[in-house]
Formats: sequence, structure tokens, C-alpha cells
Amino acid sequence: MTIVDYGCSQGRNSMIPMRKAIDVLRFRAGAIIPIEVVHTDLPSNDFSSLFETLISDPNSYMTGTSDVFPLAIGKSYFAPLLSPGRVHLGWSTWALQWMSTNTIDAPDHILAGMSSSPAVAAAVAAQQARDWECFLTQRSREMRPGAKLVAGFTARAEADTGWEWLLGELWSAVGDMRKDGLLSEREEEQITIPIGLRSLEDIQAPFRQSGSFADLTLEHLDLVKVSDAFWPEFDGSGDRLAFARHHANGTRAWSGPLIASVAPHSRKQTVFVDELFSRFEHRLSKDPRPHEPYMATVVLSKKDR
Repeated sequence: MTIVDYGCSQGRNSMIPMRKAIDVLRFRAGAIIPIEVVHTDLPSNDFSSLFETLISDPNSYMTGTSDVFPLAIGKSYFAPLLSPGRVHLGWSTWALQWMSTNTIDAPDHILAGMSSSPAVAAAVAAQQARDWECFLTQRSREMRPGAKLVAGFTARAEADTGWEWLLGELWSAVGDMRKDGLLSEREEEQITIPIGLRSLEDIQAPFRQSGSFADLTLEHLDLVKVSDAFWPEFDGSGDRLAFARHHANGTRAWSGPLIASVAPHSRKQTVFVDELFSRFEHRLSKDPRPHEPYMATVVLSKKDR
């Protein structure tokens, strides 16, 4: 049987879900059935850290199991990844908000999907609609009849996104560097993270006309607010610096490589990113707040033939 982890990053968000998936599949199909777990991400992903996590993380799904075979594919999930009909279960967390292109520059925010520019908002919405349909089409080809795909990714509520404080401070740190002469106006605009924030209506759109899309049915859709994992510790200790450091490090882990790739050519990438996140961390420490983003939770199923 085949489980696929789409947009795996370094795998830390995948270990426990993959273990649960393996347990469920073996409960249903037999305790000795071989299972392959395919982790996919862009070629630039740190796959070495992924495999180190599989070996050393106490939560690794490899611990205490047999006949489980981890594999990796370095390719965008907007393209075909596996042969038709191979996948029994798909999984993806904190990945599907990324757009397939980084051609949209936002003049007023570091996140493309949080720009207040009508032109940028329209471009993001159009790109995300194309990307969502592309992802669904590619996954449907790979899934067996009756297969499921479970996904959770950043989305938006009607009034807010939950990212206002955290990414507002990151954008302000970029602005501080601009004021200090470390960036030109054009360079500031180019520091745009290609992430959009779909609404539940956007996610439903391909399924609305006939109830299915590309032989996939939307079985479940919900919007949940994710609690701040670092807030309870801060609430007890009052340690602003530790709280800010946790969030700065976490934000850098997922955004740092992209920001480095769009950094001014006149600056060394690592020096630029270090400076930006040092300023970001300082800002967070001055005004600690709980970071509570929204996540869309989605379950898709492939039609039985």
C-alpha cells in the first residue's frame, strides 16, 4: 500500500500522522502488509533532514515497525509525481497555501495573500484557483478508486486570517530595513512570499457545479483556529525573548529560503536574512501576542469505479 506526504518539508509534521495512518491501514488490510511512505517536496527541500528525522526522532513512524519503506520525490506537486492508480492515502499539512509561481509582487505586505491592493488580490485569487484545480487533477490521476486525501492548510475566515500580528511584524521589519537604507523601494516590493489564503468558498468552487471534480468528491471541509504552541509557556514565564525567538525561528524555517532567493543581489543572502529575522525577533519581543492562524481541513475521496 502507498501513502504519500505532499509537501513534506523536513518531515516533523508528518511523523505522528504517518504512524496513525500505518496503524489504521494495517488494522483494515492486515498487520503484515508492506507499506511505502512517499515524501514529496521541491528539489530544493532539505531531504537529508527528513531522513535524519526518520532515524532519530522519537515520534518517527519507523520506530518499532517493520515492512515500512520511506521514499522521497523531489518535484513540485503541481506536476505528476507517481504512476496512475498507485496511491491509497494522501496527506498534506501546511503546504497547499503556496502558489506555483512567485511572479506576484505585493507593494504593501510580505505575504501576497494579505495585500490590500485590488490588483494583487485579483492576481492571487486567479492563481490560487488555477493551482487548486491543477493539484486536484494531478492527485486524482495518482489515487486508486476509493482512495482518500487528507489536507490541512492555511486559509482565511471572513474577517481575518490569524496571521495579522506575526506577518505584520515581519513586514514592518522589512520596512525598517528600507528606512535604514538597506533596501530600495523596488527591492522591498520584491520581497513577497507567494502564499495565498483561500476561503472555504474558494476551496469548494471546483466542486460546486456537479458535486465532484476530476473524479474527486469533497467529503469534509472545515475551518479551525490553530492555537499558539508557544503561548502557554510564555503565559507562565513571561519570557518575551524566548517567546519571540520561538516564533522567529519557526517563521524563518518555512519562509527563510524563499526570502533568501528574492533578497537584493547586492547583499549576501545569509547576511540579509540574518538581519531581517534579528529585527523581526526584536519586534515580536516588544509586543507578544498569541499567533492563532486559521487552517482549512479537507478530506477528498476518489470515486469507486
